[in-house]
Amino acid sequence: MKAEINLQQLELSVRLGWPEEEREIPQTIWLDIQIKFFDAPSACKSDNLADTFCYDELIKKIKTEIHAREFRLIEYLGQEIYRVIKQVVGNHSVNIRIHKKPLIENLTGGVNFCFGDEAWSF
Repeated sequence: MKAEINLQQLELSVRLGWPEEEREIPQTIWLDIQIKFFDAPSACKSDNLADTFCYDELIKKIKTEIHAREFRLIEYLGQEIYRVIKQVVGNHSVNIRIHKKPLIENLTGGVNFCFGDEAWSF
């Protein structure tokens, strides 16, 4: 059996940007998280939260870890978020995608950065 959980468009406020002025005002990013289980969680049979991980707690941990920090690069932010997720979910496969809309003329769709254990297709 294969199983995965996907968290989509988690909205976070982050101090992100190369120049210091850009980091002065937090900007909104959107985070997608994909967690692929190597074996189906026991919660599939038990219906018990203790047999899986709580994604609300995962989200709170991510927010706590990044709230007071500044990040110059989306790549570094991605690696840090990945690290936090792996601490919670262990050896399962984790992939993340960060989306932001920087104030760059004519860049209407924004920027995505993907990081994780597998290739992320979108």
